[in-house]
Amino acid sequence: MSKSIKILHLTPHLGSGVGAVVLNYLDKAKDDQRFEHSVVCLDDANNLAKSSAALAGYVLLDKMHADINALLELIAAADIVLVHWWNHPLLYDFLVRNPLPPSRVIFWSHVTGLPAPNNYTVKLLNYPDQMVFTTPLSLNLPIVKTMSQQLPGHFSAIWSTGGVERLNWLKLKSHTGINIGYAGSLDPAKLHPDFLKLCAQVNIPDLHFIIVGGPDDQSQSLAKEATRLGLSDRFTFTGFVSEEEKWRLLSTFDLFAYPLAPHHYGSSDQILQEAMSIGLVPIVFANPMESLMVDYGGAGIIANNSTDYIKALEDLATDNIKRQRLGERAKNYAQANYSLVKMEQAWDDLFAKTLTLPKTTKKWPLNTGAKQIAAHDIFLESLGDDGQVFLDYCLDADDLSKEKAISAIKNLSTSPNWRSASKGTAHQYHAFFPDDDYLALWSSWTH
Repeated sequence: MSKSIKILHLTPHLGSGVGAVVLNYLDKAKDDQRFEHSVVCLDDANNLAKSSAALAGYVLLDKMHADINALLELIAAADIVLVHWWNHPLLYDFLVRNPLPPSRVIFWSHVTGLPAPNNYTVKLLNYPDQMVFTTPLSLNLPIVKTMSQQLPGHFSAIWSTGGVERLNWLKLKSHTGINIGYAGSLDPAKLHPDFLKLCAQVNIPDLHFIIVGGPDDQSQSLAKEATRLGLSDRFTFTGFVSEEEKWRLLSTFDLFAYPLAPHHYGSSDQILQEAMSIGLVPIVFANPMESLMVDYGGAGIIANNSTDYIKALEDLATDNIKRQRLGERAKNYAQANYSLVKMEQAWDDLFAKTLTLPKTTKKWPLNTGAKQIAAHDIFLESLGDDGQVFLDYCLDADDLSKEKAISAIKNLSTSPNWRSASKGTAHQYHAFFPDDDYLALWSSWTH
């Protein structure tokens, strides 16, 4: 019997979101004797991930950023290293500081590549043997289109999914009134800035909004604002809930209202897939991700502006026949396109392609030794050209140039993407590397 092909998954951490995709894929792939999967997390794996690994029988190691030598040995022993990529301080710190032994490396990006700080750089896109996106949208980015001409066959897309077939048992429940629901992150970097105002303008009798998700402080903040606006009786804010409770709540929705910010970082939204798969009609704004995911199936409403969004909610809430027709389309499309079977086959094909490549050493192109690389240098590497304002501050310059750089950095705080405590911001890098004086300043200036 031939030896199993060793696939090493490297991820910053394992929790919800990307974690659900990875864990469900590994559970699906566990019986395929051709492959031996294992997972290493640079930071923590949560208890669900650890119990899932124990049940499925694959190796899961976490906090590996503290044992780089052991990690490099695992990389050397693997046939393929699959890096689940997004801008995370520990992942960039590992890649920039540590040359990899001969290896075959695939990056699977779980963000679209826009906007910064979850952007792509030439160095990043050049690094792996194969660069895979979780959405075809990324293939149309100017940087990717330009590099595709130089690196034919280097880029591809595989939709990321936790597998909507696991919700085949879930049915929409009858109830009185109209429930319009939202589920997902309430981070301002993801949620539309006028979310509550949009809800307040919807004029439907017996209407109730159910808002599922965290972080809990943001859920509580929205609840207080709803009370201030005199709308508390129209809303239920659940905060963060378990997967099972989230699905139970989804089954009580009549419509899935999913207004995301124009600048959001999402690529292949899991909750949008899940809502569609149980027959909920999504009403979204014409952002690239949602337009692609909804319009391809003709299974929802894409609003060009707030007026269209509100009208769509009001029309569908009172038109049961249209809502059921679109809901059936949404269900059929999601089940056909966001299944683990389809994703697993796509990975089988890419693994076969990657195995034809020789193992090569990998080294981040930076002309300095690891000991000379400061934490803020790692942050700058993650941003590339989009970090020019931070680089300008580091340069020896006159007082006027320095003040201009400070002003430009502070101006970034007008964007929720730069204020987020995570998502590759100066705040997140400072949290992981608190002793770096530059990161401390940049974090204080972009709050």
